Amino acid sequence: MKEEGQTLTAPHRQKSERIAASMARKIAAGLAAKLAALGQGMQLPPRVRRELEREQYLSELLVTSLQLLVLLLFAVLYLGTPPGFSPDAPVRAVPLGISLFAVLALVRLYLAMTRQLANWMVGLSVVAEMAVLIFVIWAYHLQYEQPAQMYLKTTEFAYIFGLIALRALRFEPLWVALSGLTATLGWLLLLHYALTHASGNPVTWDYVTALRSTQIHYGAEFDKLLSILIVSATLALALARARGFVVKAVKGQLAVADLSLFFDDSVAHRITDSEASVMVGHAELREASVVFLDMRGFTQASAMLQPSALIQLLGEYQSLVVPIVKAHGGSIDKFMGDGILASFGAVTADDCHAANALRAIDAILEAVDQWRVRRQSSGQPAPDVGAGMASGPVLFGILGHGSRLEYTVIGDTVNLAAKLEKQNKIQGTRGLTTRASYQRARVQGYLGEKHVLPQQSVGGVSGTMQLVALALSSDA
Repeated sequence: MKEEGQTLTAPHRQKSERIAASMARKIAAGLAAKLAALGQGMQLPPRVRRELEREQYLSELLVTSLQLLVLLLFAVLYLGTPPGFSPDAPVRAVPLGISLFAVLALVRLYLAMTRQLANWMVGLSVVAEMAVLIFVIWAYHLQYEQPAQMYLKTTEFAYIFGLIALRALRFEPLWVALSGLTATLGWLLLLHYALTHASGNPVTWDYVTALRSTQIHYGAEFDKLLSILIVSATLALALARARGFVVKAVKGQLAVADLSLFFDDSVAHRITDSEASVMVGHAELREASVVFLDMRGFTQASAMLQPSALIQLLGEYQSLVVPIVKAHGGSIDKFMGDGILASFGAVTADDCHAANALRAIDAILEAVDQWRVRRQSSGQPAPDVGAGMASGPVLFGILGHGSRLEYTVIGDTVNLAAKLEKQNKIQGTRGLTTRASYQRARVQGYLGEKHVLPQQSVGGVSGTMQLVALALSSDA
C-alpha cells in the first residue's frame, strides 16, 4: 500500500485515466436510460396536454427571465470587483461566459415569445448552457495562467446546481435529468483534460495535499460527480411526483369547466369543492326566490322555422337571459326546452334574494324588448317572455338514482313560481309575483314600483291570493 501523501507513478496514472473513462461511460449509459424513461412520460388527454404546454411556455419565460437577471447581477459584480489576474491574460472567462449565456438566453426568449420553441430546441438549450458553464470553468486556468488542475478547485462548480435547479421550474423531469447528465459528462471531460495535460504526477490520495496544491484527489472528484447525480435524480424524482399532482389539478380545473357547461358555476364549484361525497338525499332548507321564464309564441315560431334556425333562436334567448341572471346573483337550475328555472339564494344563501330576483326580471324583460325589435326588423319570429317569481322556503339538494344525479330546488315555492308564470296568460301580464314576495323584495332594497292586483285565485293553488304585476303584456 502507498504511504499517505505519495503521488502516483505513470502506470498508476494511466490506470486512473482508464477508471475515469470507464466511470464516464457507465454514468452516461445509466443516465441515458433514465432520461429515455422520463422522456416517454405519461399519456395525457389532449386538453390536459395543451394546458400543461401553456404552463410550460410561461415557465420557460420565467426561466429565461431569471437567467437574464442573474447575468445582469454577475456583470455588475464583475465590473465592481478588481481583477485578480494579469491584464494580458489570454482569455477573460467571466465576460466571455456572460456574453455567451446572454446570447443563448435571448435567442431562447425570442423563440419562446414567438411560439417557435420546440422541445428539441429546449433540450439543445439545456445542453448548450451547461456546456458554456463548463467551458468558462475550463477557461479559468488560462485566465489565471495556472495548471489545468486549478479549475477543478474553483467555486464556480456550485453554479452547476443553479442551472440544474432552474430547469425544475418547467415541471419536466426530462430537462433536469438532461442538465445533470450534461454537467456530469462535462466535469468528467474537465477531469480527463486535467489528467492528460498535467506535468509530473497530478494525482494524490492525500486529501490535505490535494486541498493545498493543484494535485487531484479522485475521492473529491467522485464526491462532486455523486453530488451532481444525487441532486439531479432527487429533483427529477420530485418533479415526476409533482407533475402527477399538477396533472390531477389541471384535470380537476377542466372538470369544473366541463361541469359549468351542464351546471351553474356555483353548483359546479359546490360539487368539486365539497369535502363530503355527493349522494342522493342530501339537501338544505333555504329562504330563496325562484323564477320561471317561458317563451310566449315559441310554438308558432317552431312551426315557421327550420330546426337549425329554431336552435339559433333558443341559443340567442338563453345567451341573453343567462348572463343577466348570473349578474344579479342567481343560478340557472335547468333549461326546459324554451323554459328556464332560476333560483336566487338557494345554492348560496343571499339576504337580498327577492330583490335580486325582481331586478333580474326587470333587466331580462328590458333586454328581451330590444332583442325582439332586432329580430322583427330583420323579419324573424320574435317571441316574448313571461316570468313568474315566488319567495319562500325551498329545499336545495340532490335528486336521482344510481349514476344519474341532479342538483335542483324543490318545494311549494318552486311550484308556485311555475303556476304564476302560467297565470300571465290569464292576467295579460309578462311577469307576476305575490304581494308577500314583492313586499319582501321592497324590504330588501328593491325600488321598482309595481301594480298590485285584486285578490284572486291562481290555477292549481287553493284559495285566493293578491298578485303583483311586474310588467304588462305587449298585447294587452
